[in-house]
Amino acid sequence: MQCRYREKVVKCGDMLFGVIYPEYRKAGKRRGPFRPTSEVQAQNNERRSLEWHRWMVHANFTNRDFFVSPTFDEENVPADRESLDREIRNYIARLKRYYTRQGAELKYYIERVIGEGVRPHFHLYLSGGVDRLAVEELWGRGFCNVKQLEFNECGVTDLTVYSGMQKSGAGKPKRRKGEHRFSGSRNLTKPVERVNTVRYSKADVEAIADASNPHKMFADRYKGFWLSEFPEIRQNPVVHGWWISFVMYRPDSLCLMPYIRARNRKRYRTEADGALVRL
Repeated sequence: MQCRYREKVVKCGDMLFGVIYPEYRKAGKRRGPFRPTSEVQAQNNERRSLEWHRWMVHANFTNRDFFVSPTFDEENVPADRESLDREIRNYIARLKRYYTRQGAELKYYIERVIGEGVRPHFHLYLSGGVDRLAVEELWGRGFCNVKQLEFNECGVTDLTVYSGMQKSGAGKPKRRKGEHRFSGSRNLTKPVERVNTVRYSKADVEAIADASNPHKMFADRYKGFWLSEFPEIRQNPVVHGWWISFVMYRPDSLCLMPYIRARNRKRYRTEADGALVRL
């Protein structure tokens, strides 16, 4: 059984998301076509959809942009998917007119939540440059909360997981052909995946898995990026292949400056003479 390691890297603005995983095949033979079952394919599609959701948000929005959570009051709860889409289109139309008057560019990315046992609603990632209170007032169908995006060393991964993983108790209903859970404006930048099989040898991957501090290893391989936290490392107990997932960021990113300043305030204490003392 031959084993080679694939590397998949997606650069999204000042963030970089990567995974290193093994690929197996019998020596001297080409692998035949693999057709997963419908259940496995559905799981793969859901995982891929959530990954793409995270990449799209990081590739198009910064800490100057907004996360919008509109909710419906009792008089305006949509009865079905078509009604929800109509309310979203009307809200986007009102936003377009407002952004045009303000001379700002409108970019948006939508995540819909609808199913049995859940109140229909949606989340909206929205470009900034306008008044947040005006964005809230333009909703007009209930309560609307607009927050500025807050980045840390992992970007806004926690927020994308929160918005992307919301399901009803009975699970999401099957979508008809052409229906999408995620959608966005046409001026969004699509992330580009880079896949290769020559960057990591088996020895390289094992060295990363055994390292107590792999930060320098990743910094040497991905110039200009720092490892945000210890990578997620798993090993297949049967074939003993390593699976490594990692997130990196640019240390000079403007999106991270508020987070870095807040982190440094926790690490240091200012003395009376202005000197900084590490805590």
